[in-house]
Amino acid sequence: MCQEIDQKFDDIIETIRSLCDVDDSVFDNLQRRSSELPVQINFQRTFNKAALGIRRGDTPAVRRIGHNIKQLSAARGTRWLDLQELSCPQIIFSTMAFLNLASMPNEQFDCLLHNLPKALEVQDLGNWYIRGNIKSIILGGKLITESTKPFIKREFRSILLDKEALNNWTRLLGPRDGN
Repeated sequence: MCQEIDQKFDDIIETIRSLCDVDDSVFDNLQRRSSELPVQINFQRTFNKAALGIRRGDTPAVRRIGHNIKQLSAARGTRWLDLQELSCPQIIFSTMAFLNLASMPNEQFDCLLHNLPKALEVQDLGNWYIRGNIKSIILGGKLITESTKPFIKREFRSILLDKEALNNWTRLLGPRDGN
């Protein structure tokens, strides 16, 4: 894999060397696109580490989920709303794998939003997100605030798989509506 990537970089460099009589906008575009690479590589490194841990059955960083959700839901700005555009497993993965989402630089947060869905699809990690320790941190009540309540009520219905979780659901969020 590494040799294949190196070859592609060499091919790009060779192509750039062969450019003749092109407009400056071509070089502007090359610079813009190449500046995205360090951010993409850092995203992939963090993503890969978390995905590898899931595959190996390591204990996930569930405390980070709570930390990120609390920070995001309390922060000003649109990040919490932007994150809620992702699927439930994608939100859980991002809050578990990445540190300090509320204060992450914009280009890194945008990279996460853009790349996480495809990256999770490619990795095919199964139903890792319904593990007991993940479910318990989300439904245990500590994350429920006025700003997280609609999200939790909407997204976590699908993982209320046991009576204890259902009882917590009713106690903390109120009765489930018919959906």
